Amino acid sequence: MKNSTNKIKTCRKCRAPIHENSLHEYCSSCMKIVEDIFEKIRDYLREYPGSTSFEIEQRLGIPLHVVNNFIKDGRLVEITNEFINLQCLRCNCLLLSAHHKYCPTCEEEMVRDLQKAKDSLTTKPKKDETSKMRFRTYWGD
Repeated sequence: MKNSTNKIKTCRKCRAPIHENSLHEYCSSCMKIVEDIFEKIRDYLREYPGSTSFEIEQRLGIPLHVVNNFIKDGRLVEITNEFINLQCLRCNCLLLSAHHKYCPTCEEEMVRDLQKAKDSLTTKPKKDETSKMRFRTYWGD
């Protein structure tokens, strides 16, 4: 009698059983989520090449450990960044990026303030019902 000690392969994220010969460590539904996250990172890196994992976390909201897992899996390559210790021009927090001048929090606040200013300029003044148009009449000649 054959004593087989086959371990059941499970999804790395949700622990659902997957086929033992599967090339991936995720089930099909989790694999779609992982691929969507990777697409976001890839699109961001195309627009801002050389970005750090900290910047990706700040800008995209993808946790640092997820980015590091892509690095460990060999899907992302980490390169040294010479643009280190840059500060936000508004609040002086650490940016670690040469692509942006403001941190995401300050950017959101500035966009909100600009929108408020824009809205205040575009609001129509209330119509005063007592004011009326008149013709100016010239007496003389």
